[in-house]
Amino acid sequence: MTGLEAGRIQSWRSLQAIMKKLSGCSSFIDVNAFFGKASTGASEFPLIRDRLDFMDRLGISKALVWNTEARQNQALASNQKMIDEIARTPKARGRIIPALAVSGLMQYERDGIKKLKRQMIDGETRALRFANVFKALSLCQLEPVIRGIAGLKPFIVMRHDESNIQDILEFTAMFPKVPLVLTEVMWGPTMIVFDLMRRRKNILVDNSWLHTNGAVEQVVEHFGAERLLFGTGNKSHGGAAIAQLARADITEPERQLAMHGNLERLLGLKGAAKAAPVPPAKPADSLWGRCLAGKTLGVDIVDAHFHLGPSGGYVLKDHEEHSQVKSALKVMGSLGMQTVIVSGMHALLGEAVAGNDLLEKVLLPHSDRFKGYLGFNPFYADALVKNFDRYFSGPFFLGFKTLCGYWGIKTNDPRFEPMWAYANQHRLPVLYHTWGKDDIIPLRDVVKKYPDAHFLIGHSGGPQNGRREAEPLAQENPNVFLEWCGSFCNAEAWEKTLQKVNPRQVVFGTDAMPHDIYWELGRLLSLDVPDEILVPILGQNMRRILALRR
Repeated sequence: MTGLEAGRIQSWRSLQAIMKKLSGCSSFIDVNAFFGKASTGASEFPLIRDRLDFMDRLGISKALVWNTEARQNQALASNQKMIDEIARTPKARGRIIPALAVSGLMQYERDGIKKLKRQMIDGETRALRFANVFKALSLCQLEPVIRGIAGLKPFIVMRHDESNIQDILEFTAMFPKVPLVLTEVMWGPTMIVFDLMRRRKNILVDNSWLHTNGAVEQVVEHFGAERLLFGTGNKSHGGAAIAQLARADITEPERQLAMHGNLERLLGLKGAAKAAPVPPAKPADSLWGRCLAGKTLGVDIVDAHFHLGPSGGYVLKDHEEHSQVKSALKVMGSLGMQTVIVSGMHALLGEAVAGNDLLEKVLLPHSDRFKGYLGFNPFYADALVKNFDRYFSGPFFLGFKTLCGYWGIKTNDPRFEPMWAYANQHRLPVLYHTWGKDDIIPLRDVVKKYPDAHFLIGHSGGPQNGRREAEPLAQENPNVFLEWCGSFCNAEAWEKTLQKVNPRQVVFGTDAMPHDIYWELGRLLSLDVPDEILVPILGQNMRRILALRR
């Protein structure tokens, strides 16, 4: 090969890499995929074909899949059912890689360890999945099993809370060359998992539920990109984890390691067996395609649920308001987000009057981009109510924010009456934190009594029973709106919710700065609905609410 030919090939490869990035098409291997029919009858992916369809829609190249029947059923039997289904499902082999359920019980079963070894060879996999069946098992019970298959270079994937801290530390010390991938790490357990990673270099983490702002960057900074893997969560999460990685502030080599390189290394994939890019179903010029390609979305975006200030329970790099503003403006600029509406953490989790005053002082210089919710804590009602006119006569505050669950206060507390009345008189929005049906049910009478106030149901009710109460509340009351962020804790499909609730009654929010904006945005943009439905949710619906103020 001449030097000229080599140069042309290198230029072509560089061009291919650039075009791949611009098109938003990259290689992803999912470490946290599942399928199976539970004994309760509920299943998001009952068949391997269902998992493949999900992968094709989002552009996921390969997936490490385990059979959730192993939560109760015998591990080896569950594994064999999965291996057999992969074999008979068209186009599954090579894209669906088994993560075989493993249990300490295998050492007592006839030829148990030998059967697991055979399944690993037949399934062409090194991946094992630990599930704590009936909460009676532990990692350390796996010692004879792992020693019996050590020559196959196994690694283990498990939900972060399937075992306790001591068991995890003891096992990873016993087997320092066996990687352990912890999955589904929400904001609460992040500190626990990060501390485990600090203490054991063979512990890795996926980003399936890692929705904290800057969490990907924190993993890379403190532990290295080699210990971060891509994973999906519930089906309702859609492309949250994909968008987070695609837009994370890390280098391109670090990004590629997390997307697919680290799992290729753990699985021993080489050459043609490595993950090839799979284009997502939505076109490159869609909102989803523009998000993955690192572009601005080109539509009006209003984040209706935003926070600034310190957050005691979150692993965050920046807790100070001015620093957070700087970071927020950078992300807003990258997306073309025009406006965020902010409540202050000091006002919500501390002394309300001083907290609201601080938020206004910090953000007034940026009031063209940042607007405020007045944090209304009834414990400080007297001091807040007498200053309503002062707060709302300026250019900053334009609605109220409540956090009843954190304050231990019910919606029907009489100290809320001045806030409801003022919001009704001036047609203001009230962002009302909800987490379950007990937060929604008391609102039924309130939203009817104050028809000119606009009630934003924070997190759309939260878990399953909350969404089920929030949907009819919005259906029956035009002044009720479902707010997006945090609704990932509910496995209900948003596509179904949008068939029940008018999309004009849904508003976009991220819960930043504690939450990752891209993670929350990715869930929305990857929904299996046309962009025409998403555009009003992103900004127009909230603009319409704000235009009604008087």
